[in-house]
Amino acid sequence: MKIKGIRVSISPLVWIIFAIFVVLFVWSFLSTGVTTYLVWGVPLCLLLLIFPLFSSYSMGSQYQKLLPEYEEKAQAVKVSDLTQEMLGKPVRVEGVVQAVSGNFLGRPKITIYDGTGTCVVFRSVPLDEKFAAGDSLEAVGMVVRKFAVAGDVTIHGVGIRKTAEGQSEAADE
Repeated sequence: MKIKGIRVSISPLVWIIFAIFVVLFVWSFLSTGVTTYLVWGVPLCLLLLIFPLFSSYSMGSQYQKLLPEYEEKAQAVKVSDLTQEMLGKPVRVEGVVQAVSGNFLGRPKITIYDGTGTCVVFRSVPLDEKFAAGDSLEAVGMVVRKFAVAGDVTIHGVGIRKTAEGQSEAADE
C-alpha cells in the first residue's frame, strides 16, 4: 500500500503476532465472559499494526528525502573496492542479484555480484520493486558494517532499483 507516494507494508511476522494476540484475546473473552479482554485487547491489537505502519512510513519518507542527496554525492565503486575506510560514505554499486532474503521480517537483504565480488545491500523498509535472482540492479547507499561494531562492509541501500537490463528482462517474462 502507498501513503503519499511512499510504499508502506506490514511484514508477515507482524501479521502472525497480530493473529496470535487476537486469538488469545477472543479465547480469553469466550472462556471467561469478561468484556475487559475485548475492551483492552482490540485497541492493543490494532496498535500492533499501527506502530509498524507508522515506522514504515516514517523511514520510507526519510529514504525518499535522502535519495537525491545520495545520488548526487555517491561515487560508483566496484564491490571489491569497498573497504573499512569507506564507512559512512555514499556509494553507487551495480550488479546482478544472487539472492533476496529478509522479506519475512520486512528488512530485505539483497546479495549482489558485480564481477569483482559479492556484497549485501540491505534496507530497513520494504523494497519499492520486487527483485529476483538474475535481475540487474543499481544500489545507492551508505557503506556500513554488517553489525554495528564489527563484521564485513555492506551497503545500507537508500535507493535500490532495477537497471535498464533488469527492467527489460522483467518485461520479457
